[in-house]
Amino acid sequence: MTAIGAKAANAGASSHGGQIWDQTDWSQIEATVKRLQVRIAKATRECRWGKVKALQRLLTRSHSGKMLAVKRVTENRGKKTPGVDGEIWTTPVARWKGVMSLRHHGYRTMPLRRVYIPKSNGKKRPLGIPRMLCRAMQALWKLALEPVTETLADPNSYGFRPKRSTADAIEQCFITLARRKSATWVLEGDIKSCFDEISHDYILEHMPMDKAILRKWLQAGYVEEGTLFETRAGTPQGGVISPTIANRVLDGLEAAVDASVGSSKSTYRKAKPHVIRYADDFIVTSASKEVLEHKVLPAIRKYLAVRGLELSDEKSRITNIADGFDFLGQNVRKYNGKLLITPSKHSVKALLDKVRRIIKGNAAIAQEGLIQMLNPIIRGWAMYHRHVVAKATFSSIDFYIWRMLWRWACRRHPNKGARWIRRRYFRVNGSQSWDFSTEDAKYGLVRAAAVPIKRHAKIPALANPFDPTWDDYLARRQDAKHTAGEPGVTTWRWRMA
Repeated sequence: MTAIGAKAANAGASSHGGQIWDQTDWSQIEATVKRLQVRIAKATRECRWGKVKALQRLLTRSHSGKMLAVKRVTENRGKKTPGVDGEIWTTPVARWKGVMSLRHHGYRTMPLRRVYIPKSNGKKRPLGIPRMLCRAMQALWKLALEPVTETLADPNSYGFRPKRSTADAIEQCFITLARRKSATWVLEGDIKSCFDEISHDYILEHMPMDKAILRKWLQAGYVEEGTLFETRAGTPQGGVISPTIANRVLDGLEAAVDASVGSSKSTYRKAKPHVIRYADDFIVTSASKEVLEHKVLPAIRKYLAVRGLELSDEKSRITNIADGFDFLGQNVRKYNGKLLITPSKHSVKALLDKVRRIIKGNAAIAQEGLIQMLNPIIRGWAMYHRHVVAKATFSSIDFYIWRMLWRWACRRHPNKGARWIRRRYFRVNGSQSWDFSTEDAKYGLVRAAAVPIKRHAKIPALANPFDPTWDDYLARRQDAKHTAGEPGVTTWRWRMA
C-alpha cells in the first residue's frame, strides 16, 4: 500500500471510530459496567479476593469500561486542561482513539504538570495534572476500585463517595450532637498535607488493584517550570483516582477511635465517641475532654503515623459544643442546650468578598452582564447552605449585596439623583421593591432569601450503590430529590410578579 493509501485508510478508520462514538448506547454501556461492579462488591463482601482480582481485570479490559472511562474524563470540569503533552480529547475521533489506546501491555505514564490554585487561607494548593491517557486509565481503574472501597468504607465517611455529600456529613453532626444527652466535646481534626504525604509503601500494600499500574502512577513525578521532580510520597491532587485512594487509606479511623476508648459497652456508652469524616477533615465527639486528650488523640496520631501522616497542629483543636466549631463551611453550636447549624462567618465573608471583587472589577459592564456573573455565585452558595438554619443569613447577604450594587450604580451616574438611579436599575417584584434587574425584566439578580430552606434527609450509613439491596432506596431518593425541585432551583430565573 502506498503512503497516500495508508493515510486515507487511517483517516477512514478514524472517521468510522468517530461514528461509533456518536452512536454509542450509553445506557447499555453503563449497565454492563454496573453489572461487573456489583459482582466485584459481592466478592468483596464474601472476602473472595481472587475473584475480586479476576473481575477487576475483566472490567479494566472490557470495551464498556474503556468507553465509560474516556467519556467521564472528556466530560468533567478539567476536560480542556492538558497534561505535559498538551493533548486533549475534544472530538469523537480523538475520544475513540483514546479508547483504543487504553492498553495495559506497554502502558507508560508521563510526569504530571504541576499547577497551583489559591486556598482560602491565602496559601496555594498544588495540583498534579496527568495527561489524558493517564487520566483515562485512572478513571478505568476507579470503576474497578470503587466497588471495593465502598464496600469496605467507614460508615460515616462522606467525602468523594458516590451518592454522598457535605449535606449528609452536616446532618450526621446534627443527629450526633442535637440531643440533650449528646456528647459535649468535639475534636476538630485536620490531616496535614494529606494527599502529599501518604506513604507509597502503605498504598501499594493495602490498595486492592494492579500494583504495577499503581506504582507507575505514584512514581510518575511532576514537571514544574521545565524541571522534572520525583515523587516519593503522596497521591497527587488532580488525579482522577486520588480521592478514592485517599479514602481507602483513611478507612479504619472509626475503628481506631472506638478501640481507644475501651471494649466494654458501659465504657463506650459513657465516652460517646462518634467520628464524622469528609475526605481529610473530620470531627470526633465525646462526653469527656479527658477522653479526647488522653485516649482518642494519641490513638489517631498512631493510626496516621502508620500511613505516613500527621495531624495539623494549626487546625486541630478540642472544643466544647457550647463554644461551637466550624465544619465544611457551617458553624455547629449549642445555644442554651439547643443545637443550631448556621453558615460560618468565614463562609459568609468569603462570599461577600468574592461578590465585592466582581462588582468593583466591573464598574463599566452592562447591568445584564453583571447579573450573569453574580447569579451563579449567589445561587450556588445559597443552595449549598439551604439545609441549615440560614434564612436570616440569606436576608443579610441580600442586604449587603444590594448595598454594593447601589454604590456601583451611583458611581456610574454621579450626576443623577437617587430616584433616577432607582428607576434605572431596580424594579418592583411583589413585596420586593428593590430587585436589581434590567428594564425588560429579562435579567434579574437572584436573591439568596428566595432559595427555600429544606431539611436534608441523610443517607443511611451502610448504603452502598453497588449492593442491589439498596437500589430501590437510592432510586426513590433520587426521584425525591428531583421532585423536591432542586433542578428547578438551579435553572430558576427571576421573573416579574
